[in-house]
Amino acid sequence: MADFNTHLLGGVLVGGAFSTIAFISMDLNFIQSYAVFTMGVLGGLLPDLDSDTGKPLEIISAAVSILVPALLLSNIAKQYTISPEFLISYFTICYFITNYVFCELLKRITIHRGIMHSIPFSFLAAQIAYLLFKPSGLTLATMISCVVFFGCLMHLILDEFHSFYLKFGFIPMLKRSSGTALKLFSNNLLANVVIYGSIFGVMLLIAPELRLFIWQQDIMKLFIN
Repeated sequence: MADFNTHLLGGVLVGGAFSTIAFISMDLNFIQSYAVFTMGVLGGLLPDLDSDTGKPLEIISAAVSILVPALLLSNIAKQYTISPEFLISYFTICYFITNYVFCELLKRITIHRGIMHSIPFSFLAAQIAYLLFKPSGLTLATMISCVVFFGCLMHLILDEFHSFYLKFGFIPMLKRSSGTALKLFSNNLLANVVIYGSIFGVMLLIAPELRLFIWQQDIMKLFIN
């Protein structure tokens, strides 16, 4: 299994590549491209949410407790007046819920290298990232979705790459952890049902938007032609 620094470097590489593409080829500005980079780094660490102890869970939970409430703030602002006292209450509550409720629940219901170390979890994380960045437009939301998916995928690949050792210094031998990262299912039936059910549920939320976008593009082509 790769260590934290290796996964961090993998996330930085993926985030750097996608943010460069976003800035040069997708006409995204510096702030948007930096958001792509940041989410790529987070994606590179995300599968270690199932790690009960250590630096990965601590850093990821801290990042999530800040980023997710911040991304949802524009929607919250439609219903509540944003004031200093509201912001203090909002972010404090989100921090404690994320770190002391959500994380504790994860520790109890997940095992390391379980369903969170899988391709479907990477896909679900990408879907959720798309929804969170949807208010910023289709292009940025799509780039964020892709960078989160490939960040997670990089994490899994690095884990598999470190799942063998050299016996006598030159004979490659597989460890017990081999094959536990790049998988489509876990050994837990409930975890499989939850992850694939969640993917299907989020897809139902995303599909109407994508159909509308495709329909709009087809209409534009008709007028252009």
